[in-house]
Amino acid sequence: MLYFDFVTKANGVELIMPSLAATEANTIMPRQRNEIFRQRELASIQHENVTWSNDLISSPISCSLMERRVMYFITGVVKHKYLENNLGVPDNWKELYFYMTDHDLGVIGGSKNIKYTYEVLTELGMKFFPIAYRKPDGGVIVGRIHWVDTFFYDEEQELYAIRISPEIMPLLINLTQNFTSFDLGTAMKLRSKYTQKFYELCCKYGGDYRYSDGLEETTGNVYKKRVVPIGMEHFRMLFNLNEIRDKKTGKVLQESSYESYKDIRSNILQVAQNELYDLYLFHASNVWFDFQAGPRKGIGGKTSSIIIYIYTRENPKDGLCRPWQKGDEDLYPYEPPYVEKAKKTPQQKLHANIFYGADNQEQIVISLLSKYLSKQELTYYMAAINREAKKCRDSYTQVIQVILEKEKQPKFSKAKKQYKRNNIIEYALQENLKEYGWYIEPPKNYKQVYKQQELFR
Repeated sequence: MLYFDFVTKANGVELIMPSLAATEANTIMPRQRNEIFRQRELASIQHENVTWSNDLISSPISCSLMERRVMYFITGVVKHKYLENNLGVPDNWKELYFYMTDHDLGVIGGSKNIKYTYEVLTELGMKFFPIAYRKPDGGVIVGRIHWVDTFFYDEEQELYAIRISPEIMPLLINLTQNFTSFDLGTAMKLRSKYTQKFYELCCKYGGDYRYSDGLEETTGNVYKKRVVPIGMEHFRMLFNLNEIRDKKTGKVLQESSYESYKDIRSNILQVAQNELYDLYLFHASNVWFDFQAGPRKGIGGKTSSIIIYIYTRENPKDGLCRPWQKGDEDLYPYEPPYVEKAKKTPQQKLHANIFYGADNQEQIVISLLSKYLSKQELTYYMAAINREAKKCRDSYTQVIQVILEKEKQPKFSKAKKQYKRNNIIEYALQENLKEYGWYIEPPKNYKQVYKQQELFR
C-alpha cells in the first residue's frame, strides 16, 4: 500500500511526496488516478510559449523525433509545475517527479503508438545528450546530461512516474538571457527531427537578430535581419551528419550521412521547409524559411555554407509568400540597396595594381615573400616565379596581386606566423594564382620542414 500526503490549493489537489521512511521505489505512485498533479491542460498541447536555453538549441541532434517530443512535453510540465508557481530548481529529488498516463503518451506519439512511445520513454532514461556550457572567461565546458533519470510504471494503476534530471532544470527555468522561446503546440506537431531543429533555429533567430561576419566595412555588405549563413561544417555538426568514433577505441559509432549538398537539400532542407511552410499556411506555426546554397570552395568545389532566410508573422516574406522557385526573384542576403559589384577580370586587377609595370617587381616579390617564407623556401619559389616570368612579363605582378589580396583579409592579418605561411603557400601561390592560368606546387613535405626549422631556431 502506498501512502501520500496532499496539500489542497485553490486550483485543485497537488501531490506531495511521502515521508523519508519509505523507499524510493514505493513512494512515487499515487493511490488514485485523480491524484496526479494537474496535467490535463498540458495534455491538450495548446499553443503556449516555453523556453529553452540556447545551449540546448545549439547542441547537435542526438535523439529521435519521438525522444524530442518527450523533451518538449517535459518542458511543458516544468512550465506548469515550476514556472507558473515561481519555483526555482528543487533542492529535493522528490519534487522532480511528475506523472503520466497512457493518454499522455498518446498526446506525445499518437493514440495508436502508445507502446512505441512507452519504449521511447523507458530508453530516454538511459540516454546521455551532449551539451556545451560557455564559461565567463569564454572557455567551453563539454558534457553529457540526462533528461530523465528515473522511470517507474505501476501496472495496476497504469500510471507512470518520471523524475526529471536536476541537471536539465537550469536549462529550462529562470532563464534571463541566452534563451529561446518557442510554441509548444507547434513543436509537438512536427514530424521530422530535422524540422524540429529548424523550428528551434527559426525561433532563435526569428526576432531582431542580425548576423555579422565582421567584414561589413571591408565588403560594404550588411546582412538583412533574420538571414543566417551556416558554414557547412557547422551545419553537419548541428544536424549530426558526421561520422562519430569512440575517442578511445576508434570504433565507428555512427556512419556519416548526406555527404553532398544535393542530398542535404532533398533529405533535410526541403523536408523541413515544406513542413514548416504548410503549418504556417494553416496558422499552426509562426515561422518558416527559405534557403540557398552559399558560395563554392574553388572552381567546381563543394558548397561552403547554407544561407537560411527566416520569415515570421511579424516579418513575412516580401512578394510571393511561398518557398523560392526557379524563375522567382533571386534571394539576396544583404540589406538594400544591394548592388552586386561587377567582379574585375584578372587583367583589370593587374592594371589597378600600383606596382604594375614597375622596373623592380622582382625585388618587390622577394620582399613580400621573405616576410612569410624561410630562405630555402624563398629560393624555391623565386626560381619557379622567374621561370614563369620568362614566359609572361606580368607574372611578377600576378604574384604581388595575390599576396596583397591575402594580406587584406582580416583573419590573415591577425593570424600567427605559421598560419600566414601556410596560407601563402597553399592558397596565394597555389589556388589564387590559378586565376591567371598557372600556379606553384608546394615543396614536398613542406609542413614537416617547417616544424624542423622551428626546432632549430
